[in-house]
Amino acid sequence: MTRFIEGYDRHQPSLLPPCVDDYVAPEALVRVVDAFVETLDLAALGFGRTVSATTGRPGFHPGDMLRLYVWGYLNQLRSSRQLERACKRDLEAIWLMRRMSPDYRTIAAFRHDNPEAIVGAGVAFIRFCREAGLIAGTKVALDGTKMRAVASAKNIAGAERLARDIAHTEAEITYYLDRLNIADEHMAQGIADQTVHRDAFAQAIGSLERRKARLERRQSELGDHDTDVVVFGEPDARPMGYGRAPKFPAYNLQSVVDVESGLIVHQDVANEANDSQLLHPMAMATKEVLDVDELDVLADGGYSNAQEVARCEQDGVRVAAPIKRGAMGAEYFRPIQFVHDEGTDTIRCPAGAIMHPKGKHTRNRAIRYRTPACQTCQIKGQCTPGYQRTIHRLVDQGALDRMERRIHENPDLMTVRRCTVEHPFGTIKRMTGGGRFLTRGLRRVKAEAALSVLAFNLIRASNAFGVRTLMARD
Repeated sequence: MTRFIEGYDRHQPSLLPPCVDDYVAPEALVRVVDAFVETLDLAALGFGRTVSATTGRPGFHPGDMLRLYVWGYLNQLRSSRQLERACKRDLEAIWLMRRMSPDYRTIAAFRHDNPEAIVGAGVAFIRFCREAGLIAGTKVALDGTKMRAVASAKNIAGAERLARDIAHTEAEITYYLDRLNIADEHMAQGIADQTVHRDAFAQAIGSLERRKARLERRQSELGDHDTDVVVFGEPDARPMGYGRAPKFPAYNLQSVVDVESGLIVHQDVANEANDSQLLHPMAMATKEVLDVDELDVLADGGYSNAQEVARCEQDGVRVAAPIKRGAMGAEYFRPIQFVHDEGTDTIRCPAGAIMHPKGKHTRNRAIRYRTPACQTCQIKGQCTPGYQRTIHRLVDQGALDRMERRIHENPDLMTVRRCTVEHPFGTIKRMTGGGRFLTRGLRRVKAEAALSVLAFNLIRASNAFGVRTLMARD
Protein backbone atom coordinates (compact mmCIF):
# COMPACT_ATOMS: atom_id res chain seq x y z
CA MET A 1 0.00 0.00 0.00
CA THR A 2 1.48 3.32 -1.04
CA ARG A 3 1.79 6.20 1.44
CA PHE A 4 1.28 8.87 -1.23
CA ILE A 5 -1.97 10.54 -2.17
CA GLU A 6 -3.16 8.91 -5.36
CA GLY A 7 -5.38 10.39 -8.03
CA TYR A 8 -8.32 8.78 -9.74
CA ASP A 9 -7.92 6.37 -12.60
CA ARG A 10 -8.18 8.38 -15.83
CA HIS A 11 -10.07 5.54 -17.50
CA GLN A 12 -12.70 5.22 -14.77
CA PRO A 13 -15.99 6.82 -15.92
CA SER A 14 -17.11 9.75 -13.79
CA LEU A 15 -19.63 12.54 -14.19
CA LEU A 16 -19.51 16.21 -13.26
CA PRO A 17 -22.28 17.35 -10.95
CA PRO A 18 -25.52 17.20 -12.93
CA CYS A 19 -26.34 20.77 -11.89
CA VAL A 20 -24.11 23.44 -13.42
CA ASP A 21 -24.63 25.57 -10.32
CA ASP A 22 -22.62 23.01 -8.33
CA TYR A 23 -19.51 23.76 -10.40
CA VAL A 24 -18.50 26.72 -8.20
CA ALA A 25 -18.44 27.26 -4.45
CA PRO A 26 -21.25 29.23 -2.79
CA GLU A 27 -18.86 32.06 -1.84
CA ALA A 28 -16.92 32.21 -5.10
CA LEU A 29 -16.29 35.74 -6.38
CA VAL A 30 -17.68 34.76 -9.77
CA ARG A 31 -21.13 34.71 -8.18
CA VAL A 32 -20.73 38.39 -7.24
CA VAL A 33 -19.80 39.16 -10.86
CA ASP A 34 -22.92 37.41 -12.11
CA ALA A 35 -25.21 39.10 -9.58
CA PHE A 36 -23.72 42.56 -10.18
CA VAL A 37 -24.09 42.44 -13.97
CA GLU A 38 -27.64 41.19 -13.53
CA THR A 39 -28.55 44.45 -11.74
CA LEU A 40 -27.21 46.72 -14.51
CA ASP A 41 -29.39 48.53 -17.01
CA LEU A 42 -27.21 47.70 -20.00
CA ALA A 43 -29.23 49.77 -22.47
CA ALA A 44 -28.98 52.87 -20.26
CA LEU A 45 -25.22 52.37 -19.95
CA GLY A 46 -24.93 52.39 -23.74
CA PHE A 47 -24.20 48.76 -24.56
CA GLY A 48 -25.14 47.79 -28.09
CA ARG A 49 -27.44 44.95 -29.15
CA THR A 50 -29.33 44.78 -25.86
CA VAL A 51 -32.44 43.89 -27.88
CA SER A 52 -32.15 40.94 -30.23
CA ALA A 53 -32.89 41.43 -33.91
CA THR A 54 -35.87 39.69 -35.47
CA THR A 55 -33.80 38.50 -38.42
CA GLY A 56 -30.45 36.86 -38.82
CA ARG A 57 -28.52 34.58 -36.51
CA PRO A 58 -28.99 35.21 -32.76
CA GLY A 59 -26.06 36.87 -31.03
CA PHE A 60 -24.65 36.76 -27.52
CA HIS A 61 -26.27 38.99 -24.92
CA PRO A 62 -24.00 41.93 -23.92
CA GLY A 63 -24.53 41.03 -20.26
CA ASP A 64 -22.90 37.64 -20.81
CA MET A 65 -19.95 39.22 -22.62
CA LEU A 66 -19.50 41.77 -19.82
CA ARG A 67 -19.57 38.97 -17.24
CA LEU A 68 -16.85 37.14 -19.16
CA TYR A 69 -14.57 40.18 -19.36
CA VAL A 70 -14.95 41.12 -15.69
CA TRP A 71 -14.26 37.53 -14.65
CA GLY A 72 -11.30 37.40 -17.02
CA TYR A 73 -9.68 40.52 -15.58
CA LEU A 74 -10.22 39.09 -12.09
CA ASN A 75 -8.20 36.03 -13.15
CA GLN A 76 -5.55 37.84 -15.25
CA LEU A 77 -7.10 36.63 -18.51
CA ARG A 78 -7.38 39.72 -20.70
CA SER A 79 -6.90 38.62 -24.29
CA SER A 80 -9.83 37.38 -26.35
CA ARG A 81 -8.09 34.09 -27.16
CA GLN A 82 -7.41 33.37 -23.50
CA LEU A 83 -11.06 34.03 -22.69
CA GLU A 84 -12.19 31.79 -25.55
CA ARG A 85 -10.13 28.90 -24.17
CA ALA A 86 -11.36 29.56 -20.63
CA CYS A 87 -14.98 29.16 -21.73
CA LYS A 88 -14.20 25.57 -22.71
CA ARG A 89 -12.02 24.38 -19.82
CA ASP A 90 -12.50 26.57 -16.73
CA LEU A 91 -15.40 25.51 -14.51
CA GLU A 92 -16.08 29.04 -13.28
CA ALA A 93 -16.22 30.33 -16.86
CA ILE A 94 -18.45 27.43 -17.90
CA TRP A 95 -20.77 28.23 -14.98
CA LEU A 96 -20.73 31.97 -15.67
CA MET A 97 -21.37 31.60 -19.41
CA ARG A 98 -23.82 28.71 -18.96
CA ARG A 99 -21.72 26.51 -21.28
CA MET A 100 -21.63 29.10 -24.06
CA SER A 101 -18.28 29.50 -25.82
CA PRO A 102 -18.09 32.61 -28.01
CA ASP A 103 -15.42 32.93 -30.67
CA TYR A 104 -12.41 35.11 -29.86
CA ARG A 105 -13.43 37.56 -32.61
CA THR A 106 -16.81 38.02 -30.95
CA ILE A 107 -15.14 38.53 -27.57
CA ALA A 108 -12.70 41.10 -28.95
CA ALA A 109 -15.43 42.94 -30.85
CA PHE A 110 -17.43 43.47 -27.65
CA ARG A 111 -14.60 45.36 -25.92
CA HIS A 112 -13.82 47.21 -29.15
CA ASP A 113 -17.40 48.39 -29.72
CA ASN A 114 -18.47 49.30 -26.15
CA PRO A 115 -15.66 51.27 -24.47
CA GLU A 116 -17.81 54.02 -22.93
CA ALA A 117 -20.41 51.54 -21.70
CA ILE A 118 -17.72 49.44 -20.00
CA VAL A 119 -16.48 52.56 -18.19
CA GLY A 120 -20.08 53.21 -17.13
CA ALA A 121 -20.32 49.71 -15.64
CA GLY A 122 -17.38 50.50 -13.35
CA VAL A 123 -19.07 53.73 -12.26
CA ALA A 124 -22.26 51.77 -11.53
CA PHE A 125 -20.38 49.51 -9.11
CA ILE A 126 -19.01 52.51 -7.20
CA ARG A 127 -22.47 54.04 -6.96
CA PHE A 128 -23.81 50.70 -5.72
CA CYS A 129 -21.14 50.63 -3.00
CA ARG A 130 -21.91 54.24 -2.12
CA GLU A 131 -25.63 53.57 -1.78
CA ALA A 132 -24.91 50.45 0.27
CA GLY A 133 -22.84 52.48 2.73
CA LEU A 134 -19.56 50.78 1.83
CA ILE A 135 -17.87 54.05 0.77
CA ALA A 136 -17.63 57.11 3.00
CA GLY A 137 -16.73 59.44 0.14
CA THR A 138 -15.48 62.36 2.25
CA LYS A 139 -11.71 62.03 1.88
CA VAL A 140 -9.88 60.59 -1.14
CA ALA A 141 -6.30 60.26 -2.35
CA LEU A 142 -5.22 61.03 -5.91
CA ASP A 143 -2.20 59.80 -7.84
CA GLY A 144 -1.11 58.70 -11.30
CA THR A 145 1.17 56.11 -12.85
CA LYS A 146 2.54 55.37 -16.31
CA MET A 147 1.28 52.25 -18.07
CA ARG A 148 2.85 51.16 -21.33
CA ALA A 149 0.89 51.17 -24.54
CA VAL A 150 0.81 48.22 -26.89
CA ALA A 151 3.05 50.03 -29.42
CA SER A 152 6.81 49.53 -29.45
CA ALA A 153 9.37 52.21 -28.66
CA LYS A 154 10.61 51.78 -32.24
CA ASN A 155 7.44 53.50 -33.42
CA ILE A 156 8.33 56.75 -31.65
CA ALA A 157 9.55 59.31 -34.16
CA GLY A 158 9.96 63.05 -34.45
CA ALA A 159 10.79 65.34 -37.34
CA GLU A 160 14.54 65.26 -36.64
CA ARG A 161 14.73 61.48 -36.39
CA LEU A 162 12.64 60.96 -39.53
CA ALA A 163 14.82 63.37 -41.51
CA ARG A 164 17.94 61.56 -40.28
CA ASP A 165 16.53 58.13 -41.16
CA ILE A 166 15.49 59.31 -44.64
CA ALA A 167 18.96 60.75 -45.28
CA HIS A 168 20.59 57.51 -44.11
CA THR A 169 18.28 55.44 -46.33
CA GLU A 170 19.06 57.63 -49.35
CA ALA A 171 22.79 57.17 -48.70
CA GLU A 172 22.32 53.39 -48.65
CA ILE A 173 20.34 53.53 -51.90
CA THR A 174 23.16 55.55 -53.51
CA TYR A 175 25.71 52.99 -52.32
CA TYR A 176 23.81 50.05 -53.81
CA LEU A 177 23.20 51.94 -57.05
CA ASP A 178 26.97 52.42 -57.37
CA ARG A 179 27.52 48.72 -56.70
CA LEU A 180 24.86 47.91 -59.29
CA ASN A 181 26.62 50.07 -61.89
CA ILE A 182 29.91 48.33 -61.16
CA ALA A 183 28.22 44.94 -61.58
CA ASP A 184 26.78 46.06 -64.94
CA GLU A 185 30.24 47.14 -66.09
CA HIS A 186 31.71 43.78 -65.08
CA MET A 187 28.95 41.95 -66.94
CA ALA A 188 29.68 44.03 -70.03
CA GLN A 189 33.33 43.00 -69.74
CA GLY A 190 32.34 39.35 -69.60
CA ILE A 191 33.26 38.75 -65.98
CA ALA A 192 31.34 35.73 -64.71
CA ASP A 193 29.17 35.36 -61.57
CA GLN A 194 27.91 38.96 -61.65
CA THR A 195 24.24 38.06 -62.23
CA VAL A 196 23.82 36.84 -58.64
CA HIS A 197 25.38 40.00 -57.23
CA ARG A 198 23.29 42.19 -59.50
CA ASP A 199 20.04 40.52 -58.38
CA ALA A 200 21.00 40.91 -54.71
CA PHE A 201 21.77 44.61 -55.22
CA ALA A 202 18.46 45.14 -57.02
CA GLN A 203 16.54 43.47 -54.18
CA ALA A 204 18.33 45.62 -51.60
CA ILE A 205 17.49 48.78 -53.55
CA GLY A 206 13.83 47.75 -53.77
CA SER A 207 13.69 47.12 -50.01
CA LEU A 208 15.32 50.48 -49.26
CA GLU A 209 12.94 52.29 -51.61
CA ARG A 210 9.99 50.81 -49.75
CA ARG A 211 11.55 51.85 -46.45
CA LYS A 212 12.08 55.37 -47.73
CA ALA A 213 8.45 55.57 -48.90
CA ARG A 214 7.28 54.40 -45.46
CA LEU A 215 9.42 57.03 -43.72
CA GLU A 216 8.13 59.75 -46.03
CA ARG A 217 4.54 58.71 -45.26
CA ARG A 218 5.31 58.98 -41.56
CA GLN A 219 6.87 62.38 -42.16
CA SER A 220 3.66 63.48 -43.86
CA GLU A 221 1.56 62.08 -40.97
CA LEU A 222 3.70 63.94 -38.46
CA GLY A 223 2.90 67.18 -40.24
CA ASP A 224 -0.82 66.49 -39.75
CA HIS A 225 -0.43 66.22 -35.95
CA ASP A 226 -0.04 69.19 -33.65
CA THR A 227 2.91 67.67 -31.81
CA ASP A 228 6.65 67.22 -32.19
CA VAL A 229 6.69 63.46 -31.58
CA VAL A 230 4.21 60.81 -32.74
CA VAL A 231 3.86 57.13 -31.86
CA PHE A 232 3.02 55.61 -35.23
CA GLY A 233 0.36 52.95 -35.02
CA GLU A 234 -0.97 54.47 -31.81
CA PRO A 235 -1.02 58.27 -32.12
CA ASP A 236 -2.93 58.74 -28.83
CA ALA A 237 0.01 57.42 -26.80
CA ARG A 238 2.97 59.57 -25.78
CA PRO A 239 6.59 58.77 -24.89
CA MET A 240 6.68 58.64 -21.09
CA GLY A 241 9.12 57.52 -18.44
CA TYR A 242 10.75 58.40 -15.15
CA GLY A 243 13.95 60.39 -14.82
CA ARG A 244 16.66 59.39 -17.27
CA ALA A 245 15.14 56.00 -17.99
CA PRO A 246 14.23 55.20 -21.61
CA LYS A 247 10.90 56.59 -22.78
CA PHE A 248 8.25 54.16 -24.02
CA PRO A 249 4.82 54.75 -25.58
CA ALA A 250 2.55 54.98 -22.57
CA TYR A 251 -0.55 56.45 -20.99
CA ASN A 252 -1.02 58.21 -17.66
CA LEU A 253 -3.45 56.22 -15.49
CA GLN A 254 -5.09 58.41 -12.84
CA SER A 255 -6.92 56.94 -9.87
CA VAL A 256 -8.83 58.37 -6.91
CA VAL A 257 -9.03 56.06 -3.88
CA ASP A 258 -11.42 56.40 -0.95
CA VAL A 259 -9.36 56.64 2.24
CA GLU A 260 -11.84 54.74 4.43
CA SER A 261 -12.67 51.76 2.20
CA GLY A 262 -9.62 51.59 -0.08
CA LEU A 263 -11.84 51.32 -3.17
CA ILE A 264 -10.93 53.18 -6.35
CA VAL A 265 -13.89 55.52 -6.74
CA HIS A 266 -12.79 57.05 -10.04
CA GLN A 267 -10.16 56.41 -12.68
CA ASP A 268 -9.23 57.98 -15.97
CA VAL A 269 -6.51 57.68 -18.58
CA ALA A 270 -4.71 60.71 -20.02
CA ASN A 271 -1.99 61.06 -22.61
CA GLU A 272 -0.29 63.88 -20.71
CA ALA A 273 2.89 62.83 -18.95
CA ASN A 274 2.52 65.65 -16.40
CA ASP A 275 -0.14 65.61 -13.66
CA SER A 276 -0.28 69.38 -13.17
CA GLN A 277 -3.40 69.91 -15.34
CA LEU A 278 -5.37 66.91 -14.05
CA LEU A 279 -6.26 67.90 -10.47
CA HIS A 280 -9.48 69.81 -11.12
CA PRO A 281 -11.01 67.45 -13.74
CA MET A 282 -10.29 64.40 -11.56
CA ALA A 283 -11.74 66.08 -8.48
CA MET A 284 -14.90 67.18 -10.30
CA ALA A 285 -15.45 63.74 -11.81
CA THR A 286 -15.03 62.19 -8.36
CA LYS A 287 -17.60 64.55 -6.85
CA GLU A 288 -20.05 63.58 -9.58
CA VAL A 289 -19.54 59.85 -9.04
CA LEU A 290 -19.87 60.11 -5.25
CA ASP A 291 -22.65 62.71 -5.46
CA VAL A 292 -21.14 64.94 -2.74
CA ASP A 293 -20.96 68.73 -2.39
CA GLU A 294 -17.58 68.88 -0.64
CA LEU A 295 -14.50 66.71 -0.91
CA ASP A 296 -11.03 66.47 0.66
CA VAL A 297 -8.31 65.41 -1.78
CA LEU A 298 -4.82 64.25 -0.79
CA ALA A 299 -2.25 64.54 -3.59
CA ASP A 300 1.49 64.77 -4.15
CA GLY A 301 3.55 67.71 -5.37
CA GLY A 302 2.98 66.87 -9.01
CA TYR A 303 -0.54 68.33 -8.76
CA SER A 304 0.52 71.66 -7.19
CA ASN A 305 -0.79 73.90 -9.95
CA ALA A 306 -2.02 77.19 -8.47
CA GLN A 307 -4.77 77.71 -11.02
CA GLU A 308 -6.06 74.14 -10.62
CA VAL A 309 -6.04 74.37 -6.82
CA ALA A 310 -7.91 77.69 -6.91
CA ARG A 311 -10.57 76.20 -9.19
CA CYS A 312 -10.94 73.28 -6.80
CA GLU A 313 -11.49 75.65 -3.87
CA GLN A 314 -14.20 77.46 -5.80
CA ASP A 315 -15.97 74.13 -6.42
CA GLY A 316 -15.87 72.86 -2.84
CA VAL A 317 -12.74 70.71 -3.03
CA ARG A 318 -10.06 71.11 -0.33
CA VAL A 319 -6.67 69.95 -1.58
CA ALA A 320 -3.82 68.94 0.72
CA ALA A 321 -0.48 68.59 -1.05
CA PRO A 322 3.08 69.94 -0.86
CA ILE A 323 4.13 72.72 -3.20
CA LYS A 324 6.49 71.64 -5.94
CA ARG A 325 9.40 74.08 -5.92
CA GLY A 326 12.25 74.34 -8.38
CA ALA A 327 15.85 73.74 -7.44
CA MET A 328 17.83 76.73 -6.16
CA GLY A 329 21.37 77.21 -4.93
CA ALA A 330 21.79 76.82 -1.18
CA GLU A 331 23.76 80.07 -1.00
CA TYR A 332 20.72 82.22 -1.86
CA PHE A 333 17.51 82.96 0.04
CA ARG A 334 14.62 80.76 -1.06
CA PRO A 335 11.28 82.29 -2.17
CA ILE A 336 9.56 80.81 0.89
CA GLN A 337 11.66 83.14 3.07
CA PHE A 338 9.92 86.15 1.52
CA VAL A 339 6.70 86.77 3.50
CA HIS A 340 3.64 88.10 1.72
CA ASP A 341 1.20 90.48 3.44
CA GLU A 342 -2.27 90.05 1.97
CA GLY A 343 -3.55 93.26 3.54
CA THR A 344 -1.05 95.55 1.81
CA ASP A 345 -0.15 93.20 -1.07
CA THR A 346 3.54 93.60 -0.29
CA ILE A 347 6.38 91.20 0.46
CA ARG A 348 8.90 91.52 3.29
CA CYS A 349 12.33 90.23 2.31
CA PRO A 350 14.77 88.54 4.77
CA ALA A 351 16.55 91.90 5.21
CA GLY A 352 13.30 93.57 6.29
CA ALA A 353 12.79 95.66 3.15
CA ILE A 354 9.31 95.97 1.63
CA MET A 355 8.86 94.77 -1.95
CA HIS A 356 6.00 96.25 -3.97
CA PRO A 357 4.19 94.83 -7.03
CA LYS A 358 5.74 96.03 -10.29
CA GLY A 359 3.49 94.56 -12.99
CA LYS A 360 2.11 91.18 -14.04
CA HIS A 361 3.59 88.37 -16.07
CA THR A 362 0.61 87.45 -18.24
CA ARG A 363 1.81 84.10 -19.54
CA ASN A 364 2.65 82.64 -16.12
CA ARG A 365 -0.18 84.42 -14.27
CA ALA A 366 2.30 85.90 -11.80
CA ILE A 367 2.96 89.31 -10.21
CA ARG A 368 6.51 90.71 -9.98
CA TYR A 369 7.68 92.22 -6.67
CA ARG A 370 10.80 94.39 -6.39
CA THR A 371 12.37 96.98 -4.10
CA PRO A 372 15.04 99.64 -4.70
CA ALA A 373 16.57 98.70 -1.36
CA CYS A 374 18.49 95.90 -3.09
CA GLN A 375 21.10 98.39 -4.32
CA THR A 376 22.23 99.28 -0.77
CA CYS A 377 21.41 95.96 0.94
CA GLN A 378 24.18 94.57 3.15
CA ILE A 379 23.23 90.92 2.51
CA LYS A 380 22.60 91.18 -1.21
CA GLY A 381 25.24 88.51 -1.84
CA GLN A 382 23.04 85.98 -0.04
CA CYS A 383 20.00 86.96 -2.09
CA THR A 384 20.94 87.34 -5.75
CA PRO A 385 24.02 87.52 -8.00
CA GLY A 386 22.24 90.06 -10.20
CA TYR A 387 21.43 93.73 -9.96
CA GLN A 388 18.13 93.24 -8.14
CA ARG A 389 16.10 90.38 -6.64
CA THR A 390 12.68 89.80 -8.20
CA ILE A 391 10.01 87.64 -6.59
CA HIS A 392 7.28 86.22 -8.82
CA ARG A 393 4.13 85.50 -6.87
CA LEU A 394 1.37 83.62 -8.67
CA VAL A 395 -2.04 85.22 -8.89
CA ASP A 396 -3.47 82.15 -7.16
CA GLN A 397 -0.55 81.71 -4.77
CA GLY A 398 -2.91 82.03 -1.82
CA ALA A 399 -4.62 78.79 -2.81
CA LEU A 400 -1.25 77.02 -2.92
CA ASP A 401 -0.31 78.39 0.50
CA ARG A 402 -3.56 77.15 2.02
CA MET A 403 -3.04 73.78 0.34
CA GLU A 404 0.44 73.41 1.86
CA ARG A 405 -0.70 74.72 5.24
CA ARG A 406 -2.99 71.71 5.56
CA ILE A 407 0.06 69.46 5.24
CA HIS A 408 2.03 71.42 7.84
CA GLU A 409 -0.89 71.26 10.28
CA ASN A 410 -1.27 67.49 9.79
CA PRO A 411 1.93 65.89 8.40
CA ASP A 412 0.38 62.41 8.65
CA LEU A 413 -1.80 63.22 5.64
CA MET A 414 1.06 62.42 3.28
CA THR A 415 1.53 59.03 4.92
CA VAL A 416 -2.19 58.38 4.55
CA ARG A 417 -2.01 59.38 0.89
CA ARG A 418 0.94 57.10 0.18
CA CYS A 419 -0.57 54.10 1.98
CA THR A 420 -3.95 54.61 0.29
CA VAL A 421 -3.34 55.35 -3.37
CA GLU A 422 0.01 53.82 -4.30
CA HIS A 423 -0.44 50.11 -3.60
CA PRO A 424 -3.50 49.71 -5.91
CA PHE A 425 -1.24 50.58 -8.85
CA GLY A 426 1.02 47.67 -7.97
CA THR A 427 -1.95 45.32 -7.74
CA ILE A 428 -3.37 46.49 -11.06
CA LYS A 429 0.00 46.17 -12.81
CA ARG A 430 0.39 42.65 -11.47
CA MET A 431 -3.11 41.78 -12.67
CA THR A 432 -2.34 43.19 -16.13
CA GLY A 433 0.91 41.32 -16.60
CA GLY A 434 3.33 44.11 -15.80
CA GLY A 435 1.17 47.10 -16.59
CA ARG A 436 0.71 47.09 -20.34
CA PHE A 437 -2.48 47.75 -22.26
CA LEU A 438 -3.63 45.41 -25.03
CA THR A 439 -5.83 47.75 -27.06
CA ARG A 440 -5.02 50.80 -29.17
CA GLY A 441 -6.53 54.26 -28.90
CA LEU A 442 -7.42 56.34 -25.86
CA ARG A 443 -11.13 55.37 -25.87
CA ARG A 444 -10.44 51.64 -25.71
CA VAL A 445 -7.54 52.02 -23.31
CA LYS A 446 -9.97 53.75 -20.93
CA ALA A 447 -12.23 50.70 -21.18
CA GLU A 448 -9.30 48.43 -20.31
CA ALA A 449 -8.46 50.59 -17.32
CA ALA A 450 -12.09 50.49 -16.20
CA LEU A 451 -12.12 46.68 -16.34
CA SER A 452 -8.89 46.47 -14.34
CA VAL A 453 -10.22 48.89 -11.72
CA LEU A 454 -13.55 47.07 -11.52
CA ALA A 455 -11.71 43.79 -10.94
CA PHE A 456 -9.60 45.43 -8.21
CA ASN A 457 -12.68 46.88 -6.54
CA LEU A 458 -14.49 43.54 -6.59
CA ILE A 459 -11.54 41.83 -4.90
CA ARG A 460 -11.15 44.66 -2.40
CA ALA A 461 -14.85 44.78 -1.56
CA SER A 462 -15.15 41.00 -1.18
CA ASN A 463 -12.11 40.88 1.12
CA ALA A 464 -13.31 43.82 3.21
CA PHE A 465 -17.02 43.10 3.43
CA GLY A 466 -17.37 39.46 2.39
CA VAL A 467 -19.00 37.81 -0.59
CA ARG A 468 -22.22 37.11 1.30
CA THR A 469 -22.57 40.80 2.22
CA LEU A 470 -22.11 41.89 -1.39
CA MET A 471 -24.55 39.25 -2.60
CA ALA A 472 -27.12 40.39 -0.06
CA ARG A 473 -26.70 44.04 -1.13
CA ASP A 474 -27.05 43.07 -4.81
